[in-house]
Amino acid sequence: MIDKIQETLATLRKKKPLVLCLTNTVSVEFVANSLLALGAAPIMSHDPREAEELVRIGGSVYINLGTLNAPFVEHCKRVADFAKQEERPLILDPVGAGASQVRTESSLAFLPQAAIVRGNASEIMALSGSQGKTLGVESTEEVHSAKDAARALAKTYGCTTAISGEEDFVTDENRETTLSVGSPLMPSITGMGCSLTGIIAAFHAIIPDAYEAARLATAYFGLCGNIAHEKAKAPGAFKVAFIDALYQADFSSMEKHYEV
Repeated sequence: MIDKIQETLATLRKKKPLVLCLTNTVSVEFVANSLLALGAAPIMSHDPREAEELVRIGGSVYINLGTLNAPFVEHCKRVADFAKQEERPLILDPVGAGASQVRTESSLAFLPQAAIVRGNASEIMALSGSQGKTLGVESTEEVHSAKDAARALAKTYGCTTAISGEEDFVTDENRETTLSVGSPLMPSITGMGCSLTGIIAAFHAIIPDAYEAARLATAYFGLCGNIAHEKAKAPGAFKVAFIDALYQADFSSMEKHYEV
């Protein structure tokens, strides 16, 4: 798998795909810096007047509902319509689905069009109608408990579903992968999941196969977490080390020390 990640990253850095990010105000800088370190070209926009132009020149559209409000959700729906019209993949991060009715319903509205949905176990279970418990935007469920929910979403909506947590799980109903990479420090950093979804969006701008894009992006993200953990043992330092790892792409260390 590492060879495929390395090949994809080389192509991505050559093409520098634009990723249109409609993301939350908490993690916007971290998402942008992660995408820049990866080699993609993020653009963060909340202005409806430029939506159609940006979708047209972009490689993918990333919608994150972390700090939603009514005008923002309506803007996202308009962008989603443009994405469908221009045949650009939509990648959804249903932050806090299950925490409130408006979050769950807003996320469900985008699922029919989403190529990939990435969330924690509680969010994925909430979207599938399972009785997962959500504590704000934090998951109270383990990834293994949400695998059937992920499969159900993939089957119902024809999408790829990715669950992140202590282990990561990616499925499109017909194929699935469980990954055990990353650092225990990752949940201590705001926006880490948001960043992962952005990286998945960048990979899907290069790889037409949504499942393969999500699988390789999730693996690379976790491997960079492993590399960062070797250099930093506290959240603040880890965040910097992680962005550096995305940029440095130390595949020789990844091959030597970790299995995916």
